[in-house]
Amino acid sequence: MALLPITDRWTPLLLAIFQQRRRSSSFLLVRHLGGIGLVPLAILDSSIIPTFGSLDLLTAWLAAHNPELWIYYAAMSTLGAVIGSYLTYRMGHKMGANWIANKIGEKREQQLYHAIERWGFGAIIVPTLAPPPFPTSWFFLVAGAFGYTAKKFFSAVLLGRTARYMLITAVAAHYGRSFLRLLRHPEQYLLISLLITGILILIAFLLIGRRRPSWQPHTTTES
Repeated sequence: MALLPITDRWTPLLLAIFQQRRRSSSFLLVRHLGGIGLVPLAILDSSIIPTFGSLDLLTAWLAAHNPELWIYYAAMSTLGAVIGSYLTYRMGHKMGANWIANKIGEKREQQLYHAIERWGFGAIIVPTLAPPPFPTSWFFLVAGAFGYTAKKFFSAVLLGRTARYMLITAVAAHYGRSFLRLLRHPEQYLLISLLITGILILIAFLLIGRRRPSWQPHTTTES
């Protein structure tokens, strides 16, 4: 029993060290490979394995140091994100709703399902714009498990991720280190981050409209 308070006390520190190590490793990999190194990291970022915002930071870092290549870096991150999201979508389709419910709870799974059922395209594109630690990958899994149209899913992810990384790289190329500080310490710029995210989400809803989806959901229940 005496070990519990010690564990609770050190857990945040150990988590911070773990995050910093992963980010350091990612930086070394991307510095060595350049823009092509963003592709595998983006694939991982769209899976259920957390990357702690490393992709956004690394994409911005490359654009800030090589501003003339900002479109290239945005394209590489978008390419990996689209591939990773589709793999996660297929994983949800294969594993089924019961498996997802066992991982995140039936209540949360149903909340995600109803969001997709009501908003359709919008329920996919908004998570692709939201900053970490938004549970984007779980939307991908649920979309696959309940049979959301693959073509519409691909279109939503492509549109959302393209807008996200084009904006990140364009701003990073223009503002450089100032923008990197925002990404490294988002808690110090919370209002700015929320404002930018809110604007992107508002634009997404204005573009797609508030309409119900035309797809008929079906459930895969393999466990």
